[in-house]
Amino acid sequence: MKSSHLLARFGRNLMTACVLGSLLTACNTLGPSAIRSGRLDYNKAISETNSQQILMAVIHNRYEEQGSLLAVASITANVSVKTGAEVQFGLGDVDNYTGNLVPLSASSVYEENPTISYTPVAGEKYIRQVMSPLPVSALARLAGTATDPAAVYTVLLSSVNGIYNPDFLYSAVAPDPRFNRFVALMAELTRMNRLHWIEAPPRSGNFSVAIDHYAPTYTAEVNELLQLLGLPAPKHHSSAVVLPVSLALDGRDSGGIGMTTRSVYRLVEILSAAVEAPAQDQDSGVIADYPPLGPVGEKLRIRYVRTRPNNAAVDVAYRGGWFYIDEKDQATKRYFRLLTTLWSVEIAESTANTAAPVLTIPVSR
Repeated sequence: MKSSHLLARFGRNLMTACVLGSLLTACNTLGPSAIRSGRLDYNKAISETNSQQILMAVIHNRYEEQGSLLAVASITANVSVKTGAEVQFGLGDVDNYTGNLVPLSASSVYEENPTISYTPVAGEKYIRQVMSPLPVSALARLAGTATDPAAVYTVLLSSVNGIYNPDFLYSAVAPDPRFNRFVALMAELTRMNRLHWIEAPPRSGNFSVAIDHYAPTYTAEVNELLQLLGLPAPKHHSSAVVLPVSLALDGRDSGGIGMTTRSVYRLVEILSAAVEAPAQDQDSGVIADYPPLGPVGEKLRIRYVRTRPNNAAVDVAYRGGWFYIDEKDQATKRYFRLLTTLWSVEIAESTANTAAPVLTIPVSR
């Protein structure tokens, strides 16, 4: 009889230890598990909503409506686990053993209560940044690292040494074909690792285009590029060609390249003109009128359908339907990604270290 009581006590202690051990193990692995289950979800939600609110801002602009943006300032997620355990273990003599074994029970409740803070994107600093021409540094870094530098030049540049790349076609005069040829030559020499953007001295903001090791394979292309820019051909093809770049209408007087760039707001205007509005909105006059798009926007298109599309890279619901960018529309996707990247930088810089009001929303179940 005594041995039966000892065995029962040992069984209860053993099972209790097993249950508590399991709960402690779950607590010890809670942190990594929370990261695995939450990090990608938060990142995906922020990325998708950033794209959606930028697309919505473009559509508001098409409708001549006041849009607004909110930047995610912070996300604080409080994670907790509430556990409970009940152990009932009976063990008697062999004669009355049947029915004395009672099952164990344990519980664990996972709770996540995030607090999300938003900062309204507004103010003089923000307006000044989105309406100012993009700096040469942005152009240099994007063109120097992009797989397709041609798209960067076509989207960001308004002119180069007096050769214009019009946003809109205000007359029947065709765009200057020299700009497309300039873009093609710059892109080809970049892909062939002959053309480089350099900053000298480092962190000075002074950029140049350097072309080296081009003879004899690319001598004709380099000579053609310099001729388009109104610059003399090199006397010795064995030496590198270094062309200083500046924000200017023309850089020929200084032996370099003068470029004018678009602003983020101008990029929004171009994409707004590519919004496909429903027929009733076109007939009623509620949308803004734009001239025909120039080379930069002629392939862009934001579509409209009544029911939510299945093939959207990004979509938003508005005015009884859905505006979206088709996932197979590479030209519009590339343009929108570039716009989103540049716009996000302006938003981040304008909201950093500011005393703007913050909207904080606790989320609980």
